[in-house]
Amino acid sequence: MNTTIKKINWKDLKHEYGVDGQRLLPWNENDYPFPFGGAYCILRAGTTSLDHINEPLDEKELFIVISGKAKVYLNKTCYEVEKGDIVFVPKGLSHYLENPHNDDCHFYALWWNEEIISGYINSNQ
Repeated sequence: MNTTIKKINWKDLKHEYGVDGQRLLPWNENDYPFPFGGAYCILRAGTTSLDHINEPLDEKELFIVISGKAKVYLNKTCYEVEKGDIVFVPKGLSHYLENPHNDDCHFYALWWNEEIISGYINSNQ
């Protein structure tokens, strides 16, 4: 791994899963400096992300709320989250976020499964 800082390109956000964001991890397709993937995400005010189950089905996910507030639905159970909160999404769980507020909600998403962990281990041997 030669890169130590990966800067977000605010002009190059992509709309995916109902949020605007940029995938920042891994650094590139075959470089696993960490045992997880990650993306900076923005759930715009008044919007809802895509209700989905992660694929592959063994993928787990973590949301770290950076700013703003939102509602997180895990198998239709609603949880209010705000800056500083962390949400764990177990494998196989339906989930989405809703932002009924006037301000955007910024969060970082991290995900991992056996394939990503194996890629990390193999690249660091």
